[in-house]
Amino acid sequence: MPHPSAPVSCTDCAFAWNSATMVDGLRLIGSCPRCGGALSFRDPEPDQDRADEPAAPHRSTDERAPHLVLGLPRR
Repeated sequence: MPHPSAPVSCTDCAFAWNSATMVDGLRLIGSCPRCGGALSFRDPEPDQDRADEPAAPHRSTDERAPHLVLGLPRR
């Protein structure tokens, strides 16, 4: 039986996941990675409009060269 307070749980093996990252990943997978069973999500799926938008590329405002930010490599 799925755990009622977990964000996502398997209806077959009753394993539960509590991480928001796991919830997003399991929505993409669509089945339990442990047993292949059906998943039960506590919250409804988010709006598809937001999920279809491409993510903005990460662009740092720091224009320094990487070695100036990270320091000299260790030997």
